[in-house]
Amino acid sequence: MEEENRKISMADQISIAVSSPKNYKQLTKLKTGKIVLFMFVITFLLVFIEFGITVVTFLMKNGGLKKIALNKVPQFTYDGATLSMDEKFEMAFGDIVIYVDTNEDKVNTNSIKTDGAYVAIGKKYINMGVVSGDKAYDYMGYRMSFLFPSEFDNQKLADITPAIYIYLILVYLLYMMGKALKILLYALLFSIIANTFSNNFHTGLSYGQVLKVCIYGLTLPMLIGAVNTSAGYLISPTLVTIITVFIAVSFINRGILSHANLEIPPKSM
Repeated sequence: MEEENRKISMADQISIAVSSPKNYKQLTKLKTGKIVLFMFVITFLLVFIEFGITVVTFLMKNGGLKKIALNKVPQFTYDGATLSMDEKFEMAFGDIVIYVDTNEDKVNTNSIKTDGAYVAIGKKYINMGVVSGDKAYDYMGYRMSFLFPSEFDNQKLADITPAIYIYLILVYLLYMMGKALKILLYALLFSIIANTFSNNFHTGLSYGQVLKVCIYGLTLPMLIGAVNTSAGYLISPTLVTIITVFIAVSFINRGILSHANLEIPPKSM
């Protein structure tokens, strides 16, 4: 049996998770280490679809951060007290949009209408937050001196692009952690009902194994949601939520039933 488990590759796990819940019986026998690795790969894929593709495409299209700093960002200077830029500026990195308007000390974030995360840079202050439903919610605010050293300009911005790349990698990893927590939270919620369903059908599954079924059952719904987000919400978020919940429930139920002992009648519900 252990030899069979070793033969189940990462590609096999993903293939079974997204297309064959009747074969989840093979996956619930895998050791915790393989599940953790599976979570890492899936969260990497989800973040790459939602965030990575857009950022990589943008950087390749514009020749990298250094060329963006020198050729795309309007000429600016920071003298240690205020930021001056030749014109207003807006640039998107995936779901993150950077706004610069040095006509005011602080950008009026209520004028930002694009849904998603933002970094709003004014003459003296930087604000970070999220726009949802045409309303901006500031989460953090800093004085300009927190971000820029004195006598800072386009050339110096170009010089620190290696540090910005490292920052983007850290953002990617944090995004992955957030996705992993989201999957685990959803799996825990689904497992409350799924565990009762499992007991009624005499599957013999432990709660930990039911949780594994829920994690695998959420894989396809999460991928569908990520693709829809990356494509600019071709389908409304509400409809996607309904579709993905239906798929998740269907996959989890079928995954649990694959362990059912059909020789024993199910308990009355």
